[in-house]
Amino acid sequence: MKSPFPKETYEKNAQVYKLLASPIRLEILNILKNKETSVDQLTKLLGIRKPNVSQHLSLLRHAGLIKTRKKGLNVYYNIINPEIVKPCKILHDLRVANII
Repeated sequence: MKSPFPKETYEKNAQVYKLLASPIRLEILNILKNKETSVDQLTKLLGIRKPNVSQHLSLLRHAGLIKTRKKGLNVYYNIINPEIVKPCKILHDLRVANII
C-alpha cells in the first residue's frame, strides 16, 4: 500500500500544525474567517496586549495563512482560506458530542 501523499507533504503540514497549536492563533483565524479585522479590533476581541496580537499575526502572515490590506494608518487582516479552521470546528463538535 502506498502513502496517500509524498513525505514532503507531511513535513510541511506538520509545520503548519505546530503554528496552529496556539489557542490564540486558532482564535485569530476563526475571527478572521468571518470578517477582515484590524489589530486594534483583535486586541479588544482577544483581551490581550497589542504587541502580543501583532506577534501572532506576524507568524500567521509569514506562514502564508493571512494577508494584509492597508487603509490609511490602519492595517486590516484577512484569512487566505477559511478552510484552514475546519479542524477546529470538527474537534469542537466531537467534544460537544462527548466523543473525544
